[in-house]
Amino acid sequence: MKKVLILMVITWIEVAWPIKIYDDDCIEYLQESQSQEDACDWDANYFKETFKPDVVNNVKDYLESTHPKTLGLVSSEDDGVPRLSSKIHDQCTCRSISCNCTGLGLKNVPNNLPHSIQELRLDYNAIAVLPNCTFCRYSQLNYLDLSFNNLTHLQVGSFWGLVNLIWLNLGNNSLVYFKETFPNGVFSDLVSLRCLKLHSNPNSHHQTGLHFPDEVLANLTNLESLYLDGFHSLVFGEHFKNLTKLKTLDLSQGYCNIKSLSKSALSNIYQISKLNLSGCNLQGDNLNNDVFKPLVNLKLLDISFNTDLGVKSFMSALKEIRHYNITTLIMNFIESSYSPSIFINHDITASFPTSLIYLEAQGNNFESIETGALQLLPPNLTYIIVGANRFLYGEYFNDLYTLKSVKVLKLNGGAYLPNIPKYVPQPEGDTRCSSPQHMFTSSRPLIITLPPNLLCLDLRFTGLRYRLTELTFNSSNSLESLIFCNNYFPLLQGPIIGLHKILKLFISDSSVKDIAPQMFQYLGALQELRLRNDQLQDFFEHNINQKVFKHLKNLRIIDLSKNALTTVQKKIFKNLNLLEEVDMSQNNMWAFNVSILNLFNLSLLNLSHTQLSTLPLETRQHIDQLLTYHSVVIDLSYAPIQCDCTNIDFLKWMTSSRAFDANFPNYMCRYENTSSAVLIQDAYMETLQFLGRRCADHSILFLVVISATLCMVSFVVVAVLYRFRWRLRYVYYAAYLMVKGQIKNTAKSEQFHYDVFISYAYKDEDFILGNLVPELTERKLSVLVHGRDFAVGEFIASNIVTAVKESRKTLVVLTRNLLNSTWCNFEMQMANMESVHTGRPVLVFLIKESIPTTELTSFHFIIHPRKKNIERSHQNIEISHQNIERSHQNIERSHQNIERSHQNIERSHQNIERSHQNIERSHQNIERSHQNIERSHQNIERSHQNIETSHQNIERSHQNINSSHVSEVQLN
Repeated sequence: MKKVLILMVITWIEVAWPIKIYDDDCIEYLQESQSQEDACDWDANYFKETFKPDVVNNVKDYLESTHPKTLGLVSSEDDGVPRLSSKIHDQCTCRSISCNCTGLGLKNVPNNLPHSIQELRLDYNAIAVLPNCTFCRYSQLNYLDLSFNNLTHLQVGSFWGLVNLIWLNLGNNSLVYFKETFPNGVFSDLVSLRCLKLHSNPNSHHQTGLHFPDEVLANLTNLESLYLDGFHSLVFGEHFKNLTKLKTLDLSQGYCNIKSLSKSALSNIYQISKLNLSGCNLQGDNLNNDVFKPLVNLKLLDISFNTDLGVKSFMSALKEIRHYNITTLIMNFIESSYSPSIFINHDITASFPTSLIYLEAQGNNFESIETGALQLLPPNLTYIIVGANRFLYGEYFNDLYTLKSVKVLKLNGGAYLPNIPKYVPQPEGDTRCSSPQHMFTSSRPLIITLPPNLLCLDLRFTGLRYRLTELTFNSSNSLESLIFCNNYFPLLQGPIIGLHKILKLFISDSSVKDIAPQMFQYLGALQELRLRNDQLQDFFEHNINQKVFKHLKNLRIIDLSKNALTTVQKKIFKNLNLLEEVDMSQNNMWAFNVSILNLFNLSLLNLSHTQLSTLPLETRQHIDQLLTYHSVVIDLSYAPIQCDCTNIDFLKWMTSSRAFDANFPNYMCRYENTSSAVLIQDAYMETLQFLGRRCADHSILFLVVISATLCMVSFVVVAVLYRFRWRLRYVYYAAYLMVKGQIKNTAKSEQFHYDVFISYAYKDEDFILGNLVPELTERKLSVLVHGRDFAVGEFIASNIVTAVKESRKTLVVLTRNLLNSTWCNFEMQMANMESVHTGRPVLVFLIKESIPTTELTSFHFIIHPRKKNIERSHQNIEISHQNIERSHQNIERSHQNIERSHQNIERSHQNIERSHQNIERSHQNIERSHQNIERSHQNIERSHQNIETSHQNIERSHQNINSSHVSEVQLN
């Protein structure tokens, strides 16, 4: 049965529910149909729609405060629930057809809300009075919650106009069960009401003279579910008969202290199909055996947490209705935990209703079962939940096969801690085990016989302490899920035999330290293996045998979380090719070295709460490959991801991969030079921006700059080498010869071995040796002939340089053949370099053939300087002519000055005649004139000297011209 009202869970529950529901429980095999329909369950959907965590926090603050607080509600649009518009009316939040006024400290019902609302939350306020026609303006209401207020009584018209109301909660107020509290007619307009909650009204269980307001409730003819408080010696009045549609009566949600139930206590609620009396302090001595007889339509009975009731007393009452159509029976913790162990005999098993399908009998000190008693259980019994008992292995285990319809069997122990008893426990008689005579004493081989249709067997918390060696089950079983959790199995040696259809095996929290290779040998159908919170760190780090998981070819899920794993061998999943989910969370792994390259069906890899700071590249690449085929979820929450330059590639991959939640909730970052990690809030955006600036890779730019610099330097070096290539070659060979001592510095000594070195092409050798050499020899010239006079065994380049340096002149016989000769070109270059290096003229050309100037491009560097000398000579002649012209101009100016002097003398004589007074001045002027004449004569003298110099320059220019003409003639 579903428990409702999250708010009540926050404030009402004082004692923890002792039976813990685990994720790996048999709950998936339980049919929901066993929980009878309850009209009040509609509020669970309402909470799912509108009740947000911020409201819970506000409610807590309100309850913990000594004075009411006015708390606003914040609307949330990111919960995935579609909403229309949202408006605030005096701090009430309204969305579409619902208004939430929870925890606002209101003393009155707001009158300014939309008239069309259908759902109204007014819980956790300070409303004390509901005047007549309070809700008349809200006639469309279906849901109204007035719980956790200060209501002490109602008025006749408190609910006038609510003809459409389906759900009403008046719980957790001060509505004591008196006639004055519920006046006649107060519920008369609630003709559509299906759920009414009047539970948890303080002091109801301390008052006397209480009775249920059945006269008022009689108007609720459509009521299906009713929640009330239970008081001592309660009796349901005759007006309850009018509630013909009432199906659920629940006295467990509030204050319940019934203690005793008379024979007629339930006679007027015969129509109900579900009765919950759990936690009502029922006492076995005060329970009439016929109390349940009127409940002929009963299908579900919950009598749990009545520890003073006793199994014997309850089974006596249950036996009277064993032929009723009861399908669900919940009788948890109805026996004192301090009473002796109970032996289930034939009388007990025969007392269960014959139509029973679902049975819960946890925490009742059951220890053993009489042989053959299991055969008396109802034939359709499918679900047996008998955990938190004290079962020991005995002969009755051989009778399990008789439970033909059982699909779920929970024999688990419990972690339930009882309270210290208020009274001395009183033992009962014949249901206790007085001796171990019923224990298993046979010496035949141990084969556990399971019910043929059993799907789930839960043996958690059963106190098993074994080396789990060979364990054999009967082969004719259908078991799919076996739960061994919370026991003590330090060694899983196995093998487990007979479970050919097993799909799930859970051995978590059992201190497992080692697993033998044959453990899973016969579990080839296994799909889910959980070894959570064991002690397998040494096994996976040092002792693991590659054959441990060899036979689990069909395994889909493996859980190795909370095993303190630090290092895991790489190929532990080698044979598990069908794995879909791997949970290695809450371990101490610093590096993920496990190979998952063979896991092509992987959909979940949980590595949260580990010490991992990154994932290896091959793992990332495999995940990217998987994402092209199906979705994959990777969880690294609460792992200290390294946020520095060395891990920036992983951060970029993680933030761009679809395998991670885009918001990265609870993800952490450990920055450089820090030992602790911090939670991130922005999905690593700021971290990546910071690292992007700090860790920018300048290597490419550096290489480009270095390459460009090298290219530039190389280009300059090559250009310089090319520009001075001949000079460098000349210097090299000259230095080479000087080091060898073959030549001396002829530039200083002016002593030459030869007068002329003849450079010619090989094809012109006949002319050279037949004509030129004899002619030059006849004229008493010492001749060195190219090739003929070279030193044998010496480099030809060295011979050429030696010939140039030891000869006064180098005669180049210019023919077309020479133009095509590489070595002749080299000889001319070396001769030219010798001329440049020593300052003496070396080259002399003998032009044997008429060669156009266009073909002499290779000799431009030699001929061009001579043309430049001729041009300079012509320029000097031009300059000389210009100087002569300037001299003539100076003479002309001198004659003009003499003419002016004569004119001045004439003027002086005229002045003498005109005035004797000016004679002195005239004489002075005459003196000045004579001085001017003297200067003029000097200028004339200088002009004559300039003319003489010009004539000399002209003479030199004519000499230079003649020399140039001679050279041109020789060249021709």
